[in-house]
Amino acid sequence: MNESHTITIRSEFDVITARMKVRELARLQGFAITDQARISLATSSLADTLGLGRKHQGQIVVECVNNGEESVGIRVVCTAARDVDSDLTPESLKNTGWLVDNLTVETLPPDDVQVTAVHWAPSRR
Repeated sequence: MNESHTITIRSEFDVITARMKVRELARLQGFAITDQARISLATSSLADTLGLGRKHQGQIVVECVNNGEESVGIRVVCTAARDVDSDLTPESLKNTGWLVDNLTVETLPPDDVQVTAVHWAPSRR
C-alpha cells in the first residue's frame, strides 16, 4: 500500500487533521497502538517545533513506505518557510527524535526547511 496524503497547514486544526491521518495510516499498516501513538505524537511535535499552524503555514506529507522486504513504515515530511528564530538543532529535536526511527532536517530553496520523520513497524516473525 503506497498511500500518500498532503495536508496544507494553515491553522492548528490542520495539524490535528495531519496527526489523525498519520495515526489512521499507521493502523492500516498494522502498527501496534503504541507505535501509532508515537508517530502521531512526532507529527504534532514537528509541527510545533516548526511553528506550523501558529506562526507559519506549510504542509505535512504523510505516506506509507516499505524497504522492499517485509518492513513497512510511515514517513512524515513537514515543510515550512525558514524562520530565523527556528532552532532546528539536534537538541531542539530530541523530544521528537526518540519517537521515530529516522529524523532528518534539510534546507530547501528558496528558503524553506523540511523535516522528515520515519517510523518502522516492528517486524513480525
